[in-house]
Amino acid sequence: MEKEDYKQKLSERSKEVKQLKKKIKELTISRDKWKEKSINHKSRADKLEGDLKKVKDKLNGIMLHY
Repeated sequence: MEKEDYKQKLSERSKEVKQLKKKIKELTISRDKWKEKSINHKSRADKLEGDLKKVKDKLNGIMLHY
């Protein structure tokens, strides 16, 4: 009787471990996608900030000539 209990507990634990491994894999993929998206957004924001600075500098240069 004890063997059956242990066998059932081991089976349940095995299922739990499989579910946890699957969840870890899904979360890792999700995190990696979020990280990639965040890096792309940051680089785009930095580029736009640089472009804005160039435009401001050109406008200031034009204003000084008039």
